[in-house]
Amino acid sequence: MTRALLLAIIWTLVILAACSIPGKDLPAIDIFSIDKIAHFVVFAGFGWVWMWALKSPPPRRTAYVLAFGLAYAALTEVYQGFLPFDRTPDPKDALANALGLLTAILIYRLTNRNRLSKT
Repeated sequence: MTRALLLAIIWTLVILAACSIPGKDLPAIDIFSIDKIAHFVVFAGFGWVWMWALKSPPPRRTAYVLAFGLAYAALTEVYQGFLPFDRTPDPKDALANALGLLTAILIYRLTNRNRLSKT
């Protein structure tokens, strides 16, 4: 297993763990949008590490990360609705997750254009 793949798996599990923390145990932050920024950044990291970790051809890699990432972005929110403590699903969080993922994929593809064309 490559370091990149290990990092991608760990990042994925960290997101799941973070989604499992009871809401009352999360730090109170008065800035309204900090939650959405956090979702954006976490899923941008997710998209970046999976784009880096997978070694399939660029179109297939993008499709895999996009499909799995969008499903994971939505399902982590659904999952929170089933937890027996203070976590609630939020469609706006899922949107922030998806936007972070899409942004990371786009930036990864643009910044690695030369390297990706050789794979």
